[in-house]
Amino acid sequence: MCAASRDTYHHGDLRSALLAAGRELLVERGPAGFSLNELSRRVGVSTAAPYRHFADRDALLDALANEGYAIFGAALRAAAQAAPDPRACLVGLGVAYLDFAAEHPDVFQLMFGDRAGRPAPAGPPTFEPLVTAVVQAQDAGVLPADQAVGDLARTIWATLHGLAVLDARGGLTKLGLGDSRDGLVRQAMSMLLGRV
Repeated sequence: MCAASRDTYHHGDLRSALLAAGRELLVERGPAGFSLNELSRRVGVSTAAPYRHFADRDALLDALANEGYAIFGAALRAAAQAAPDPRACLVGLGVAYLDFAAEHPDVFQLMFGDRAGRPAPAGPPTFEPLVTAVVQAQDAGVLPADQAVGDLARTIWATLHGLAVLDARGGLTKLGLGDSRDGLVRQAMSMLLGRV
């Protein structure tokens, strides 16, 4: 009887093992320090084994980013569903956005970093809860109905993303502009929506 290959003997599901170890390595070293050789060593397989499931380092990082988008999208959808009204929905989405960036800084950086022109198919669906919230806010008179939904959603998204990056990197605190995530979002939304 032939001996099982090194990667299948230790891992019934090598792809899952690579992704799990990849998440840990991403947290420890960030996207720039991510190495398939180090990942292979940690999983206990040959350096060629990851290529059975991922074309290259970028493909594995893309898979980790897509996992991040799935978690991020679920957090945004949960925040939207928990909101009692359109204003609260926009604030809740904003807080969920900042919370995700603070709790998952390395995957957040990977998700929104330069992917060298590679598409992020898991990314666009995460924009949908905000688009839906904007439509509901327009219907309720919270946002102007004469503005394009996409333009409003993009502006809110950009504002939230800027706050998330500055908050996660300590930029606001360094300038004496810090606040709780809820406070940051409420202040930003008050500028966009009127008093929240």
